[in-house]
Amino acid sequence: MGKILKQGFWSTVVIYFGVILGFINSIILFPTFLTTEQIGLFRQIISASTLLVPLTTFGVSAAYVKFYPIFKNNSEQKNQFFSYNLLVIIVSYLFTTLCIFIFFNEISLIFKENSQLFLDYFYVVYFILFILSLSVLFESYLRSRYDTILSNIINGVSNRLFTSISIILFSISLLNFKNIIDLQIIIYGLGLITIILYAYKKDSFKLFIRFDKIKFKLKEIFNYSTYSFIGLSSNIIVLNIDVLMVTSLLGLSETGIYTTAFYIGMIIEIPRRAISQISIPYISENIKEENFKKIEKNYKDISIHQMIIGVLFYIILILNIDNIFNLIPNSEKFYLGKDIVYIIGLSKLIIMSFSYNSELISLSKYYKFTVITIICLAILTIGLNLFLIPRFGMIGAAYASLISITFYNLLKHIFIKYKMKISPFSINSIKTILVGIFVYFAVLSLPKNDIILIDIFIKTIISSFIFVISVYALKISPDLNKLIKSRLN
Repeated sequence: MGKILKQGFWSTVVIYFGVILGFINSIILFPTFLTTEQIGLFRQIISASTLLVPLTTFGVSAAYVKFYPIFKNNSEQKNQFFSYNLLVIIVSYLFTTLCIFIFFNEISLIFKENSQLFLDYFYVVYFILFILSLSVLFESYLRSRYDTILSNIINGVSNRLFTSISIILFSISLLNFKNIIDLQIIIYGLGLITIILYAYKKDSFKLFIRFDKIKFKLKEIFNYSTYSFIGLSSNIIVLNIDVLMVTSLLGLSETGIYTTAFYIGMIIEIPRRAISQISIPYISENIKEENFKKIEKNYKDISIHQMIIGVLFYIILILNIDNIFNLIPNSEKFYLGKDIVYIIGLSKLIIMSFSYNSELISLSKYYKFTVITIICLAILTIGLNLFLIPRFGMIGAAYASLISITFYNLLKHIFIKYKMKISPFSINSIKTILVGIFVYFAVLSLPKNDIILIDIFIKTIISSFIFVISVYALKISPDLNKLIKSRLN
């Protein structure tokens, strides 16, 4: 757990530094210098590329982490395993892009009426998709070695920093909008090159055409990859289909507003990403050793710590929601997304509370269950979006995400409870929620300061202080209590 917490801590620090850059981009630079339609196009290109990644990686990310412990002590097996996954990605990418090219006219009908601009820039998707696909392999390689910091720096910091620079250059007329979009190819490409060089320096690998040393596991790897591919594809659909459907049904301008609000709401989930990334190989190794006592303890610990962080961040967010939107240039346009923040933030809090239930199932012998449920979830999500967006607009997409995520996590929780006899929840989970409600109403009654930044600072400091003291007094987290005591002594 020490390495997990250390990597998780530094990954969280890096990710939140990226969040600051993301905040500058999404809340300040984008609304100041880009139209809502241009913002929507920018987000849609990235979202479309992400949506297609499962098709071009064919379950490589999950399979690599699961089977790496088997091959890691044999250099030839390890290199052949890496080469096999690289070949899978290349073949899958070529097949996927060929299918898109053949059926592009049919695909274009979805966006032609409301989002023609997206079709004009669709060529960028091909390039970014290829880069993201290769990045999945190298990030999985590093994650298997409990090394996640660099990938977080690239994805969370450097990509956003270079985007910030491109927007600034656009603002002084050194770049046009097309340049900004095209530069994303270079930005993502530089990130891929960096992670390749780093991975090679850490553990130089050789590419093999033959796979004789891993032949005994190829069938199992392929079967697992297939199920992971189906599950991951459906999961990506669940996470990204709302943006795609807002674009197709409402237009790029609404997409710009929706994605801006979505970004604000998803901030609370950042710690989960860092901890989850480094926990996956830990789960994989302990499942291999059938050490379920360690898994259960880790499962509960991460759940309560993520819930503590998530509840606190959600409180701070909703207490400052008006202030945050008032900071956005042209805020009258983006204020339409205020309710979306509440809903998306709540959905992210639910995900955090259930700990790493998806990873636990997918890495166990019950991984087929994830595939079945995620397919059902994808169908449910698409159905809800088709029903709710035309009736309620952007907020309908947010409600569709909340309902789908809640249902999915409850289903996984029931399954894990039944099959593995473990649960991430305890009486401390209820205490955390009650503390959050108490802190919210206590701080809500405070007088408002007319200076926005000062008001944000006061509400954040006071709510954090009351929350931490309450959590400490109620002994919700023994680890947190030990940390506080050590700092006081």
